[in-house]
Amino acid sequence: MFAQNLKSASSNSPAVVSDEVFKTIIQFYDYDKEIDLQPKIVATKEFSYGNREKIIFTGINNSRVPSYLITPKDTTKIHPVVLIADGVYGSKERWFDDKSWPKGGLVTKALLDDGFAVMILDAVNHGERSAENDFAGPPLQHLIASRNMIMQTAIEYRRAIDYLETRSDIDVNRIGVMGLSLGGLITHQLASVDTRIKSAAAGVTPYITEPKLQAVSSITFASHISCDSYLVFVGNKDTYYTLDQAQSLYNRIPISKKEFIVYDSGHEPPIEYVKKVSDWFTKYL
Repeated sequence: MFAQNLKSASSNSPAVVSDEVFKTIIQFYDYDKEIDLQPKIVATKEFSYGNREKIIFTGINNSRVPSYLITPKDTTKIHPVVLIADGVYGSKERWFDDKSWPKGGLVTKALLDDGFAVMILDAVNHGERSAENDFAGPPLQHLIASRNMIMQTAIEYRRAIDYLETRSDIDVNRIGVMGLSLGGLITHQLASVDTRIKSAAAGVTPYITEPKLQAVSSITFASHISCDSYLVFVGNKDTYYTLDQAQSLYNRIPISKKEFIVYDSGHEPPIEYVKKVSDWFTKYL
C-alpha cells in the first residue's frame, strides 16, 4: 500500500499545508530531551580509511537504536560529521558495500577521505531492528504504521545528534545530513525541524500526496527548510516522481545556496552522485 501510494502520486492533488498546520505537524517531531541516551560502544572495527564504532543509544518508544560512527584516520582532533539516512529495506551495513543500491561503501569512503566523520542508523523496522515488526521488515502495507516508522526514525536521528554533542572528536557546529528515497524524506524533515543541521543533500525523494502521509511528505517540509545549503538530485527515469514534481518541490526550498541535479537514471542513484555529495559537503560544511 505504501509503495503503491508513492508510485500513484502523480494522479493525486499535491498536499498543501498552512503555516498553522505545519506548526501542528512538527510538534510530533519533538521529543523528551530529558530521557537518558544511555549510549554504549559495543564493538569497534578498523578500516584502511577510518575507525568504526558500533554505538547503541536510547531512541523513543523504549527503543534502543543501533548505529555506526566512523571517524577518519588523520591527525585532526575534531571532525565535521555527515548523518546518512538510507532508503526502504536499507541498513547501516549497506554503507560498507561498494556495490549496494546506494553505492554505500563508496560514499562512506569518499566522505572519510575528505575529513568527515559519518554516522548511520538502522531505521525503525530495518536492519538489526527488524524484530520490531516480528522480523517481517518495514510495514509498507499499512500507511499509518509506515508514517509512524518514518517519524520515529527522524526523531531518532535528532537523538543521534544529541549523542554527537557529547563527543569531543565531533564538530557539532558542522553537521550535515544526506538521505536517499525514504532517507530523502527524513532529510527534508530534519532540515526543517532541527537547526543543528547546517547542510543537507536529498536524493531520489518520493513525491507523496497521500493525505494519510502528509505528516512525512517532502511537500509538507520543503518550504520550511532552514539549513544553510541544500542539494537535490533526481533521476529522469524515476517512477516515484515526475521531473516537474521534483522541480516544483525544489523551487519551494527558501534558501539561496541550493542546487538541483538531474541524472540519466531511475530510482537507483548513479555512481556520479558519490563525488557530487562529497564535494557538496566539502564546499558547504
